[in-house]
Order: sequence, then structure tokens, then C-alpha cells
Amino acid sequence: MAQSRIDFSASSTDDSDEVQEMFCEHCDKHDKQYVPAEGFCEECFEYLCAICVKFHKRYMVSHTIKDKDNMPQDFCLEKCSVHQDELVKFYCQACKKFACTECKTQDHGTCSIVSHLPALVPGIENSQEIKELTENLDMLMKDLENTEKHVNINMTYVASQETKILDTVMEKKKEILSVFEKHQTDIIQNFEKKIKETLQKLEEEKKKKIDKLQENQRKLEKLLNEEENEIKKKIEIIKMNDNKNLQTITEETSKMKTKLNSISTELVHHQGTDQRCQMFVVMKKGQKIIDQLKPDADKQCKNNSIHYYKVECKASEQIITNLQDCDKIFTYQEIHESEVQRTASYYTDIKFKCHSWSFLCLLTENCLFISNPESSKLIIFKDLSVSTSSYDTIDLPSYPWAVAKVDNNKVAVTFPRLGTVKLITFSKCMTVTNTEDIEVGGGCRGVAYSNNKLIVSYLKFPATVKILDMSGKVIKTIDKDQHGTCLFANPYNLTISADNTVIYVSDYMKNCVLGLTFDGKVKAIYNDDKLNWLYQLTVDRSGAVFVCGRLSHNIHQLSSDLTKVKILLDKKQGIYSPTGVAYCQNTNRLYVSQQDDNIKVYDLSLL
Repeated sequence: MAQSRIDFSASSTDDSDEVQEMFCEHCDKHDKQYVPAEGFCEECFEYLCAICVKFHKRYMVSHTIKDKDNMPQDFCLEKCSVHQDELVKFYCQACKKFACTECKTQDHGTCSIVSHLPALVPGIENSQEIKELTENLDMLMKDLENTEKHVNINMTYVASQETKILDTVMEKKKEILSVFEKHQTDIIQNFEKKIKETLQKLEEEKKKKIDKLQENQRKLEKLLNEEENEIKKKIEIIKMNDNKNLQTITEETSKMKTKLNSISTELVHHQGTDQRCQMFVVMKKGQKIIDQLKPDADKQCKNNSIHYYKVECKASEQIITNLQDCDKIFTYQEIHESEVQRTASYYTDIKFKCHSWSFLCLLTENCLFISNPESSKLIIFKDLSVSTSSYDTIDLPSYPWAVAKVDNNKVAVTFPRLGTVKLITFSKCMTVTNTEDIEVGGGCRGVAYSNNKLIVSYLKFPATVKILDMSGKVIKTIDKDQHGTCLFANPYNLTISADNTVIYVSDYMKNCVLGLTFDGKVKAIYNDDKLNWLYQLTVDRSGAVFVCGRLSHNIHQLSSDLTKVKILLDKKQGIYSPTGVAYCQNTNRLYVSQQDDNIKVYDLSLL
């Protein structure tokens, strides 16, 4: 291979016909114009055009300007890598770096030898450095050529080595496969022999296992049949007793209805005649009979109950497969009626659009009160059997909070700002006949009535529930548990159990329902991560508790001891931000008020 050498002895005019001409650095830098240089400043190291020379001589009088014929002809046209508008003019022999005017000032101010390039280059073509550079280039070129030779040798070896190794691998591969195939044949033959022996043993074990399983199945079927018959007998007895009780109630009710119909028929008969004395006698006899029948009617109403029960299966895979450890598979358990799941079927809408929150109170099955804390009015639907869109309003002295039934013609309303409970009495046609203010203290919220007492909740710290007589005198204050811990944070609403023994309180901030006795003991607490922002709650005739979750958009059904029965209503049934709930015993219906929506009415039934 021929060697290349670099010859620096020839002059620049021999190497190239191109004639280089230096330009004015000021015009190039500031005006981006190419103007031939006519002079050179030895102090500034700058090439200048005729105009720039003129101004430079005027303002830089002490500087030496060389004309075009005497200015340095060896110049560098390379731009500085840092300052793009500056030419490389200097070389720092200390740092061994090229520099423009800016670099010289900024980076090499303390360097000992920074030379102007034209001063360094005269005679450079014959310098020792050029000779050494040429020799080094020749040496490096020779090294690269030797490397290329060795690469070619290695490439030849790589090809031959591949062939040799692959041939060896193929040969060994055949040997190994031959040995393995023989070994595999031996193993398969051995396994086939073992399989025959094992299959014979498994067949014997299978027969024994089937016999055992069939025996266990007979035992299981016997056990299941015995328990089924036991549960059937128990249910039959309960069913018989319940039906007997219901039949007795039906008969007694029918007898009482016959007597009442007889009186009604006599009254109608005498109303069409002039026999007023006889009608008077019938009227008095009728009232006497009613007075006699009323206790019995109440008794029959009270006795109108049945047994509720559930059967749970304890069967699991472990129990079924280990019958010797099993004594009972089914468990029978009587439950309270409040624990029986309800279903809620949509019945109708009451045309009243509630605002942020509203609370409900049913005075009778057809008379509904709505308190709206955003206004100073009480809304009354006087007769829902006639209209579900027509209502009256009562102007109030301040915004109301809760409404509770006191009697068939009287309600109690709390006024948090005034610290009073207002008792409002109505006539049969639902006009206000009397009002009475009871001072109960500021911050009052929920209210309920029981046995001639008012039960009121308060938000003032510490939050409390108070039992008061009808004059406002405090009988009992409930605020802490037996450990001295505060029971409440925001007890917005409360209600009383069907048997008037338990106070149920919904706490907005703690997201819980508390069950309290009238002497202040905590019977039960219910909370659930699927029930949030608790507002009004109500109970049905069996003791089941229904509570609103405004943020969770649902209504939970709880038992009388505050165990969860089910989520009764949620978004699927049209519930969104419920705040008020009321129950009608006569119709077995649930009324629900919601934010920015009509009041929904649902029929309740047992599953």
C-alpha cells in the first residue's frame, strides 16, 4: 500500500490560485457587510476599511495604523466558537488555546504569553513543529495501515474458525442426540411398565374411595333430611300459631265491625225520620259501644304481629368433606321485625321543589309539613288525598329547623337563632288556632316528642341532647359517654323509637347514628363508609330506622338495635342528595325530600 505524505514546503500560491483578501471587521460585525480592509491597528489587532481607518485615527490618536501594503497578510478567517461575530486572532501558549479579542480579555487576562497569530506564523512552513507534525502524521498513517493488514488477517481467521467450530458442534450434536434418544427410550419403557402397575393400584383405590363417598353421601342426605324436617316442623308450628292469632284478630275485628255497622245503619235510618228521641238513644248507645270496643280494638291492633325468622346454612366445603366434625348444617333464628328487609316501590311525587335541605313531618296520613331552613316559612300540604301540588305557608319569626308531631293537631318547630320551640295547634281544617313559645336555648336543632316531654338536640359546644318538660325545664342533659368523651359533633336530627324507649340521633359530622336510652346510656352506634352527611331519620311501626345520607345519595334501613339491614334507596331509585325522611304508619309509605327536587313517595313492603 502506498504511503501518503504531507509536504508543507510549497508556497501558498503554488497550492492554490485563490487570492485571499482581508475585510473590515467593524463593518462585518456591526453592519453585516463585506468591505475590503485598507489598514490594520496594531493596538486593537483589527483590520479596518478606509472609512473605519479615518474614524479610528480621529478617536484613537495614539494607535499605530498600518496601511494596506504594510498590514499583516497572514490572517485567520475562522470564527470564534464562543463569540460567533469575532475572528480568531490570538493563540495562548500557556493554555494552548486559540482566542478572539473577547476571549483574550475574558479568559486569558492573566496568561503570560498570548500572541497575535500573524506574529507567530512567519517561517512556520520550515519550523521544527511542522517537521515533527509531518513525522507524527506519517507514523500514525503507518500504524493505521498496519491495523488494516491485521484486520484482514483476523477476518480470514474469523471465517475459518466459524466453519471449524460449527462442524465440531454438528458432530457432537449428533452424538448427544443419539445418546439421549436411547436414554429416552429406556425411560419411556420403564414408565409404561410403572403405569400399568399404578393403574391397577388406582383402580383398586378408586373402588374403595367410591364406596366411602357413597357411604358419606348417604350420611349427608340423612343429616340434611333430618334438619329439613326439623325446620319444617318448627316453621309449621310458628305458622300455625301466627295464623291462629291472625284468625282470632280477624274474627274479633269482624265482630266489632258488625256492631259498628249496626249502629251506623240505625243512625242512618233514624236520620230520615222524625224519631229524634230514638235517634238520641241510638246515638248514646252507639257512643257507649264505641267506648267499650276501643280498648279491644287497640288490643287487636297491638296483637297483630307475626314471628319473623331466618335460616342460615353453615355448609362449607370443609364441613361437607368432613362430616364427622359436623353436628348442624342449618341454624334457625327468630329475628325482630325491624331486621326484615324492606323493598321500596315508587308511588308518586309531591310537587314541591326543596332547596339545599328540607325536613319532613307527617301529622296525619294526608297532612305533610315541610320546614325549609333557607326561609322563614312552614310549608303545609293539608290534604294529599286531594292534591299533591297545592300547599299553604305559615310565616314564621325566624328560619325553622326541625318539625315534630306532638298530637294529631299539634306540631313542635325549633328555631335555632331564637332558641325556642314553637308549639302550633291546628283546627280540623288545618288553620292555626294557637301558638306557644317555649324557651329551650340557642343552637337548638332536632326535636321529638315523647310522653309529654320534648327531646331537643343542640350544636353549641359541647353538642348535647336535652330532655325537657313542656315548659322548657331541663330534665336530663346527654353530652358524654361513660368515659367522659363527647358523644356528638353535629347532632342535626333525632327521632324516638316506636316503643318510646330509645332516642336515635343522626350526627352530620361523625357520620353516625347513635341509639340512647332516656337516662343517657349509649345502646348502639351505627356508621358505614357508604353513608355520608347524615340528616333526618325516622322509624316505622316495627322499629326499623331509616336514615338519609345526603353526600352518599342513599337511605339506609337499620334494625332497632342499629345493625345494617340494607341500603333501601339510592340513585337507581331516583335518590339524589336526600335530607328529609318521614314514615306514615297508616299507609306504610316513606316520604323523602331532596335537594332541588320534588318530594318522592315510596310504598314499603317486606321482602
